[in-house]
Amino acid sequence: MSDQHPGHDAWPTRPEQPYPPQQGYPPQSQQPYGQQPSPQPGQPGPYAQQPYGQQPYAQQPYAQQPYGPPAGYPALAVRAPKPSPLPDHPVIYQQLLRGGRHRWWKPILSIVMFVAVVFVLINLLSLILIPIGIATGHSADLAQFVDRILDPKAGMGPLTFAFTNLSLIVLIPVAMFTVWAVHRTPPRYLISVEGRFRWRWFGRCLALLVPLWLVYLGIGFLTDPPTGARPEHWVVLMIMVVLTTPLQAAGEEFAFRGFLGQVIGSWFRKPIVAALAPLPFSVGLFALAHGSLHVWILVDLGAFALATYLLMWRTGGLEAGIALHAVNNVLIMVITLYLGGFEEGFVSSDTTGSWSAALMSVAVNGLVLALLLWQARRAKITRRYQPSVPAETPVASGYATLPG
Repeated sequence: MSDQHPGHDAWPTRPEQPYPPQQGYPPQSQQPYGQQPSPQPGQPGPYAQQPYGQQPYAQQPYAQQPYGPPAGYPALAVRAPKPSPLPDHPVIYQQLLRGGRHRWWKPILSIVMFVAVVFVLINLLSLILIPIGIATGHSADLAQFVDRILDPKAGMGPLTFAFTNLSLIVLIPVAMFTVWAVHRTPPRYLISVEGRFRWRWFGRCLALLVPLWLVYLGIGFLTDPPTGARPEHWVVLMIMVVLTTPLQAAGEEFAFRGFLGQVIGSWFRKPIVAALAPLPFSVGLFALAHGSLHVWILVDLGAFALATYLLMWRTGGLEAGIALHAVNNVLIMVITLYLGGFEEGFVSSDTTGSWSAALMSVAVNGLVLALLLWQARRAKITRRYQPSVPAETPVASGYATLPG
Protein backbone atom coordinates (compact mmCIF):
# COMPACT_ATOMS: atom_id res chain seq x y z
CA MET A 1 0.00 0.00 0.00
CA SER A 2 1.19 3.51 -0.75
CA ASP A 3 1.69 5.88 2.18
CA GLN A 4 0.43 8.85 0.13
CA HIS A 5 -3.05 10.20 0.30
CA PRO A 6 -5.24 9.60 -2.66
CA GLY A 7 -5.45 12.43 -5.14
CA HIS A 8 -8.29 14.79 -5.68
CA ASP A 9 -9.74 12.66 -8.36
CA ALA A 10 -9.88 9.70 -6.07
CA TRP A 11 -12.55 11.24 -3.78
CA PRO A 12 -16.17 10.48 -4.52
CA THR A 13 -17.92 13.20 -6.52
CA ARG A 14 -21.17 15.00 -5.57
CA PRO A 15 -24.17 13.49 -7.27
CA GLU A 16 -25.36 15.42 -10.27
CA GLN A 17 -29.01 15.30 -9.29
CA PRO A 18 -30.09 17.66 -6.35
CA TYR A 19 -31.95 16.40 -3.38
CA PRO A 20 -35.68 16.06 -3.94
CA PRO A 21 -37.45 19.32 -3.06
CA GLN A 22 -39.52 19.52 0.11
CA GLN A 23 -43.23 19.66 -0.41
CA GLY A 24 -44.28 23.28 -0.41
CA TYR A 25 -40.74 24.58 -0.69
CA PRO A 26 -39.52 26.41 -2.69
CA PRO A 27 -42.55 28.26 -4.07
CA GLN A 28 -43.95 26.82 -7.21
CA SER A 29 -43.90 30.16 -8.92
CA GLN A 30 -40.85 30.79 -11.11
CA GLN A 31 -41.01 34.54 -10.67
CA PRO A 32 -38.15 36.14 -8.71
CA TYR A 33 -38.59 36.54 -4.93
CA GLY A 34 -40.25 39.86 -4.05
CA GLN A 35 -42.32 39.83 -7.25
CA GLN A 36 -44.78 37.24 -6.09
CA PRO A 37 -48.41 38.31 -6.37
CA SER A 38 -50.09 39.34 -3.14
CA PRO A 39 -52.08 36.48 -1.69
CA GLN A 40 -55.81 36.97 -1.72
CA PRO A 41 -58.13 36.06 1.17
CA GLY A 42 -59.33 32.50 0.82
CA GLN A 43 -56.34 31.36 -1.34
CA PRO A 44 -53.68 29.05 0.05
CA GLY A 45 -50.40 30.66 0.98
CA PRO A 46 -46.98 29.24 0.20
CA TYR A 47 -46.04 28.59 3.85
CA ALA A 48 -49.31 27.35 5.32
CA GLN A 49 -52.00 24.87 4.52
CA GLN A 50 -54.90 27.17 5.47
CA PRO A 51 -56.03 30.20 3.46
CA TYR A 52 -55.25 33.71 4.73
CA GLY A 53 -57.87 35.16 7.05
CA GLN A 54 -58.60 31.72 8.53
CA GLN A 55 -55.55 31.40 10.76
CA PRO A 56 -56.21 30.48 14.42
CA TYR A 57 -55.05 33.91 15.64
CA ALA A 58 -57.37 35.67 13.24
CA GLN A 59 -60.41 33.96 14.69
CA GLN A 60 -60.11 35.78 18.03
CA PRO A 61 -58.30 39.09 17.55
CA TYR A 62 -56.67 40.61 20.68
CA ALA A 63 -58.72 43.80 20.46
CA GLN A 64 -61.90 41.76 20.93
CA GLN A 65 -60.76 40.09 24.15
CA PRO A 66 -62.73 41.38 27.19
CA TYR A 67 -60.74 43.33 29.77
CA GLY A 68 -60.64 42.03 33.32
CA PRO A 69 -59.31 39.17 35.40
CA PRO A 70 -59.31 35.60 34.07
CA ALA A 71 -62.37 33.44 34.43
CA GLY A 72 -62.86 32.24 37.99
CA TYR A 73 -60.89 35.12 39.56
CA PRO A 74 -62.94 37.52 41.77
CA ALA A 75 -63.60 40.91 40.23
CA LEU A 76 -62.01 44.04 41.68
CA ALA A 77 -64.28 46.54 43.43
CA VAL A 78 -63.49 50.25 43.83
CA ARG A 79 -64.04 51.49 47.38
CA ALA A 80 -66.64 54.25 47.53
CA PRO A 81 -65.46 57.44 49.27
CA LYS A 82 -66.82 57.99 52.78
CA PRO A 83 -69.18 60.94 53.23
CA SER A 84 -67.75 64.08 54.77
CA PRO A 85 -68.51 64.58 58.49
CA LEU A 86 -69.09 68.29 57.74
CA PRO A 87 -72.19 69.58 55.95
CA ASP A 88 -72.04 70.00 52.18
CA HIS A 89 -73.89 73.34 52.22
CA PRO A 90 -73.70 76.57 54.27
CA VAL A 91 -74.97 76.11 57.83
CA ILE A 92 -74.95 77.99 61.13
CA TYR A 93 -72.59 77.11 63.96
CA GLN A 94 -75.12 74.89 65.75
CA GLN A 95 -75.54 72.66 62.67
CA LEU A 96 -71.89 71.85 62.06
CA LEU A 97 -72.40 68.24 63.21
CA ARG A 98 -75.13 67.63 60.60
CA GLY A 99 -72.74 66.22 58.02
CA GLY A 100 -72.83 63.07 55.94
CA ARG A 101 -72.16 60.87 58.97
CA HIS A 102 -74.82 62.33 61.26
CA ARG A 103 -77.14 59.88 63.00
CA TRP A 104 -79.94 60.64 65.44
CA TRP A 105 -78.32 58.65 68.26
CA LYS A 106 -74.91 60.34 68.09
CA PRO A 107 -75.88 63.42 70.19
CA ILE A 108 -77.03 61.12 72.99
CA LEU A 109 -73.78 59.18 72.87
CA SER A 110 -71.83 62.44 72.84
CA ILE A 111 -73.46 63.74 76.02
CA VAL A 112 -72.98 60.43 77.84
CA MET A 113 -69.31 60.25 76.80
CA PHE A 114 -68.67 63.87 77.73
CA VAL A 115 -70.08 63.47 81.25
CA ALA A 116 -68.25 60.17 81.81
CA VAL A 117 -64.85 61.47 80.66
CA VAL A 118 -65.17 64.66 82.73
CA PHE A 119 -66.07 62.61 85.81
CA VAL A 120 -63.04 60.35 85.35
CA LEU A 121 -60.63 63.23 84.78
CA ILE A 122 -61.82 65.22 87.81
CA ASN A 123 -61.38 62.16 90.03
CA LEU A 124 -57.89 61.64 88.62
CA LEU A 125 -57.08 65.26 89.44
CA SER A 126 -58.25 64.75 93.01
CA LEU A 127 -55.85 61.81 93.37
CA ILE A 128 -52.94 64.21 92.82
CA LEU A 129 -53.82 65.78 96.19
CA ILE A 130 -52.86 62.57 98.02
CA PRO A 131 -49.08 62.80 97.39
CA ILE A 132 -49.27 66.55 97.98
CA GLY A 133 -50.86 65.94 101.37
CA ILE A 134 -48.21 63.35 102.27
CA ALA A 135 -45.40 65.67 101.17
CA THR A 136 -46.80 68.55 103.26
CA GLY A 137 -47.07 66.47 106.45
CA HIS A 138 -50.80 65.62 106.41
CA SER A 139 -50.40 61.84 106.44
CA ALA A 140 -52.40 61.45 109.65
CA ASP A 141 -55.39 63.48 108.43
CA LEU A 142 -55.02 62.83 104.70
CA ALA A 143 -58.76 62.37 104.09
CA GLN A 144 -59.62 65.61 105.88
CA PHE A 145 -56.88 67.42 103.95
CA VAL A 146 -58.27 66.27 100.59
CA ASP A 147 -61.84 67.16 101.57
CA ARG A 148 -60.76 70.60 102.71
CA ILE A 149 -58.98 71.30 99.42
CA LEU A 150 -61.95 70.15 97.37
CA ASP A 151 -64.41 72.34 99.29
CA PRO A 152 -64.29 76.02 98.24
CA LYS A 153 -66.29 77.01 101.33
CA ALA A 154 -63.35 76.00 103.50
CA GLY A 155 -61.23 78.72 101.91
CA MET A 156 -59.97 79.56 98.44
CA GLY A 157 -56.26 78.88 98.89
CA PRO A 158 -53.80 78.26 96.05
CA LEU A 159 -54.45 74.48 95.95
CA THR A 160 -58.22 74.86 95.99
CA PHE A 161 -58.09 77.58 93.36
CA ALA A 162 -55.78 75.50 91.14
CA PHE A 163 -58.03 72.44 91.41
CA THR A 164 -61.14 74.51 90.66
CA ASN A 165 -59.64 76.04 87.53
CA LEU A 166 -58.10 72.79 86.28
CA SER A 167 -61.41 70.95 86.65
CA LEU A 168 -62.93 73.52 84.27
CA ILE A 169 -59.97 73.76 81.88
CA VAL A 170 -60.25 70.03 81.11
CA LEU A 171 -63.64 70.77 79.51
CA ILE A 172 -61.80 72.07 76.44
CA PRO A 173 -60.00 68.84 75.43
CA VAL A 174 -62.94 66.69 76.52
CA ALA A 175 -65.40 68.61 74.32
CA MET A 176 -63.03 68.54 71.34
CA PHE A 177 -62.27 64.84 71.79
CA THR A 178 -65.96 63.93 72.05
CA VAL A 179 -67.07 65.63 68.81
CA TRP A 180 -64.15 63.97 67.02
CA ALA A 181 -64.67 60.49 68.50
CA VAL A 182 -68.45 60.35 68.01
CA HIS A 183 -69.19 62.66 65.07
CA ARG A 184 -65.77 62.45 63.35
CA THR A 185 -65.86 66.23 62.92
CA PRO A 186 -62.50 68.03 63.08
CA PRO A 187 -62.28 69.44 66.64
CA ARG A 188 -61.21 72.87 65.37
CA TYR A 189 -64.75 73.47 64.13
CA LEU A 190 -65.87 73.60 67.74
CA ILE A 191 -64.05 76.95 67.91
CA SER A 192 -65.71 78.65 64.95
CA VAL A 193 -67.31 78.04 61.58
CA GLU A 194 -63.94 78.80 59.99
CA GLY A 195 -62.26 75.99 61.88
CA ARG A 196 -59.79 78.26 63.67
CA PHE A 197 -59.50 80.72 66.53
CA ARG A 198 -59.93 84.20 65.03
CA TRP A 199 -57.33 86.05 67.06
CA ARG A 200 -57.87 89.44 65.41
CA TRP A 201 -61.57 89.32 66.22
CA PHE A 202 -60.77 88.19 69.76
CA GLY A 203 -58.39 91.14 70.25
CA ARG A 204 -61.03 93.53 68.96
CA CYS A 205 -63.48 92.19 71.54
CA LEU A 206 -60.94 92.64 74.34
CA ALA A 207 -60.23 96.22 73.32
CA LEU A 208 -63.92 97.07 73.65
CA LEU A 209 -64.68 95.03 76.76
CA VAL A 210 -61.81 95.89 79.13
CA PRO A 211 -62.56 99.62 79.58
CA LEU A 212 -66.32 99.06 79.63
CA TRP A 213 -66.04 96.31 82.27
CA LEU A 214 -63.72 98.40 84.41
CA VAL A 215 -66.40 101.08 84.57
CA TYR A 216 -69.09 98.49 85.35
CA LEU A 217 -67.07 96.86 88.14
CA GLY A 218 -66.05 100.24 89.52
CA ILE A 219 -69.67 101.26 89.90
CA GLY A 220 -70.42 97.94 91.58
CA PHE A 221 -67.59 98.29 94.10
CA LEU A 222 -68.67 101.84 94.94
CA THR A 223 -72.29 100.88 95.56
CA ASP A 224 -71.52 97.57 97.31
CA PRO A 225 -67.90 97.57 98.56
CA PRO A 226 -66.33 94.21 99.54
CA THR A 227 -65.92 93.40 103.21
CA GLY A 228 -63.36 90.58 103.15
CA ALA A 229 -59.63 90.97 103.81
CA ARG A 230 -56.83 90.50 101.32
CA PRO A 231 -55.85 86.80 101.11
CA GLU A 232 -52.59 85.67 102.66
CA HIS A 233 -51.18 84.28 99.39
CA TRP A 234 -52.63 87.00 97.21
CA VAL A 235 -49.48 87.37 95.04
CA VAL A 236 -49.44 83.65 94.19
CA LEU A 237 -53.16 83.74 93.54
CA MET A 238 -52.76 86.80 91.32
CA ILE A 239 -50.26 84.95 89.12
CA MET A 240 -52.54 81.92 88.96
CA VAL A 241 -55.49 84.10 87.97
CA VAL A 242 -53.62 85.67 85.07
CA LEU A 243 -52.29 82.32 83.82
CA THR A 244 -55.26 80.00 84.29
CA THR A 245 -58.49 81.99 84.55
CA PRO A 246 -58.72 82.82 80.81
CA LEU A 247 -58.50 79.07 80.10
CA GLN A 248 -61.07 78.38 82.81
CA ALA A 249 -63.46 80.84 81.13
CA ALA A 250 -62.78 79.24 77.75
CA GLY A 251 -63.53 75.80 79.22
CA GLU A 252 -66.99 76.90 80.30
CA GLU A 253 -67.67 78.41 76.87
CA PHE A 254 -66.54 75.25 75.09
CA ALA A 255 -68.85 73.13 77.24
CA PHE A 256 -72.00 75.24 77.72
CA ARG A 257 -72.02 77.16 74.44
CA GLY A 258 -69.97 75.19 71.93
CA PHE A 259 -70.55 71.53 72.83
CA LEU A 260 -74.18 71.81 73.93
CA GLY A 261 -74.98 74.18 71.08
CA GLN A 262 -73.67 71.88 68.36
CA VAL A 263 -74.80 68.57 69.85
CA ILE A 264 -78.40 69.65 70.49
CA GLY A 265 -78.57 71.76 67.33
CA SER A 266 -77.54 68.80 65.16
CA TRP A 267 -80.96 67.20 65.71
CA PHE A 268 -82.79 69.91 63.75
CA ARG A 269 -82.82 70.63 60.03
CA LYS A 270 -84.20 74.19 60.12
CA PRO A 271 -81.57 76.76 61.12
CA ILE A 272 -83.86 78.80 63.39
CA VAL A 273 -84.93 75.69 65.32
CA ALA A 274 -81.35 74.46 65.57
CA ALA A 275 -80.31 77.87 66.92
CA LEU A 276 -83.03 78.22 69.55
CA ALA A 277 -83.35 74.61 70.76
CA PRO A 278 -80.03 74.53 72.69
CA LEU A 279 -80.63 77.98 74.24
CA PRO A 280 -82.58 76.93 77.40
CA PHE A 281 -80.12 74.10 78.09
CA SER A 282 -77.07 76.33 77.67
CA VAL A 283 -78.44 79.13 79.86
CA GLY A 284 -80.17 76.96 82.46
CA LEU A 285 -77.36 74.46 83.04
CA PHE A 286 -74.78 77.25 83.24
CA ALA A 287 -76.78 79.07 85.91
CA LEU A 288 -77.49 75.92 87.93
CA ALA A 289 -73.90 74.66 87.70
CA HIS A 290 -72.73 77.47 90.00
CA GLY A 291 -74.70 76.01 92.90
CA SER A 292 -76.88 78.91 94.03
CA LEU A 293 -80.65 78.69 93.63
CA HIS A 294 -81.30 82.28 94.69
CA VAL A 295 -83.55 83.90 92.12
CA TRP A 296 -81.48 87.04 91.61
CA ILE A 297 -78.28 85.05 91.25
CA LEU A 298 -79.98 82.90 88.64
CA VAL A 299 -81.14 86.04 86.79
CA ASP A 300 -77.63 87.50 86.93
CA LEU A 301 -75.97 84.32 85.64
CA GLY A 302 -78.75 83.74 83.12
CA ALA A 303 -78.30 87.20 81.58
CA PHE A 304 -74.58 86.56 81.22
CA ALA A 305 -75.13 83.11 79.67
CA LEU A 306 -77.76 84.48 77.28
CA ALA A 307 -75.38 87.18 76.04
CA THR A 308 -72.55 84.71 75.39
CA TYR A 309 -74.89 82.27 73.63
CA LEU A 310 -76.23 84.94 71.30
CA LEU A 311 -72.67 86.04 70.59
CA MET A 312 -71.79 82.48 69.64
CA TRP A 313 -74.78 82.24 67.32
CA ARG A 314 -74.47 85.63 65.63
CA THR A 315 -70.66 85.55 65.21
CA GLY A 316 -70.30 81.89 64.30
CA GLY A 317 -67.77 81.09 67.03
CA LEU A 318 -66.74 81.19 70.67
CA GLU A 319 -64.19 84.03 70.54
CA ALA A 320 -66.51 86.85 71.63
CA GLY A 321 -68.02 84.78 74.45
CA ILE A 322 -64.59 83.72 75.68
CA ALA A 323 -63.44 87.35 75.64
CA LEU A 324 -66.47 88.48 77.68
CA HIS A 325 -66.16 85.59 80.13
CA ALA A 326 -62.40 86.00 80.60
CA VAL A 327 -62.58 89.77 81.06
CA ASN A 328 -65.33 89.42 83.66
CA ASN A 329 -63.58 86.70 85.69
CA VAL A 330 -60.03 88.06 85.49
CA LEU A 331 -60.94 91.66 86.38
CA ILE A 332 -63.18 90.65 89.28
CA MET A 333 -60.50 88.38 90.76
CA VAL A 334 -57.62 90.80 90.27
CA ILE A 335 -59.53 93.66 91.90
CA THR A 336 -60.79 91.57 94.81
CA LEU A 337 -57.35 90.05 95.39
CA TYR A 338 -55.88 93.52 95.80
CA LEU A 339 -58.75 95.30 97.54
CA GLY A 340 -60.23 92.38 99.45
CA GLY A 341 -63.32 90.24 99.10
CA PHE A 342 -61.72 87.57 96.88
CA GLU A 343 -63.79 84.68 98.19
CA GLU A 344 -66.99 86.74 97.93
CA GLY A 345 -66.60 86.77 94.16
CA PHE A 346 -67.23 83.01 93.92
CA VAL A 347 -70.80 81.76 93.66
CA SER A 348 -71.68 78.86 95.95
CA SER A 349 -74.85 77.21 97.23
CA ASP A 350 -75.39 79.87 99.92
CA THR A 351 -74.69 82.93 97.74
CA THR A 352 -77.53 85.44 97.51
CA GLY A 353 -78.06 88.47 95.30
CA SER A 354 -80.19 91.58 94.98
CA TRP A 355 -82.61 92.80 92.40
CA SER A 356 -80.52 95.91 91.73
CA ALA A 357 -77.38 93.87 90.98
CA ALA A 358 -79.37 91.53 88.74
CA LEU A 359 -80.94 94.46 86.89
CA MET A 360 -77.53 96.05 86.40
CA SER A 361 -76.21 92.74 85.02
CA VAL A 362 -79.06 92.47 82.53
CA ALA A 363 -78.49 96.05 81.31
CA VAL A 364 -74.72 95.76 80.99
CA ASN A 365 -74.79 92.38 79.25
CA GLY A 366 -77.42 93.71 76.85
CA LEU A 367 -75.24 96.73 76.07
CA VAL A 368 -72.15 94.57 75.55
CA LEU A 369 -74.11 92.24 73.26
CA ALA A 370 -75.26 95.13 71.08
CA LEU A 371 -71.76 96.65 70.86
CA LEU A 372 -70.04 93.38 69.98
CA LEU A 373 -72.61 92.49 67.32
CA TRP A 374 -72.14 95.95 65.84
CA GLN A 375 -68.39 95.40 65.74
CA ALA A 376 -68.90 91.97 64.18
CA ARG A 377 -70.87 93.51 61.33
CA ARG A 378 -68.19 96.14 60.79
CA ALA A 379 -65.43 93.52 60.82
CA LYS A 380 -67.50 91.29 58.48
CA ILE A 381 -67.16 88.28 60.75
CA THR A 382 -68.19 85.01 59.09
CA ARG A 383 -71.36 83.67 60.68
CA ARG A 384 -71.94 80.55 58.57
CA TYR A 385 -69.85 77.57 57.61
CA GLN A 386 -68.93 77.68 53.93
CA PRO A 387 -67.84 74.32 52.46
CA SER A 388 -65.01 74.61 49.94
CA VAL A 389 -65.86 71.36 48.08
CA PRO A 390 -69.34 69.80 48.10
CA ALA A 391 -69.28 66.59 50.07
CA GLU A 392 -71.43 64.69 47.53
CA THR A 393 -68.97 65.24 44.68
CA PRO A 394 -67.49 61.80 43.85
CA VAL A 395 -63.76 61.58 44.29
CA ALA A 396 -61.77 59.27 42.06
CA SER A 397 -59.75 56.71 43.98
CA GLY A 398 -56.85 54.65 42.75
CA TYR A 399 -57.32 51.98 45.39
CA ALA A 400 -59.05 48.72 44.64
CA THR A 401 -59.94 45.95 47.01
CA LEU A 402 -61.32 42.46 46.66
CA PRO A 403 -64.90 41.99 47.85
CA GLY A 404 -65.43 40.17 51.10
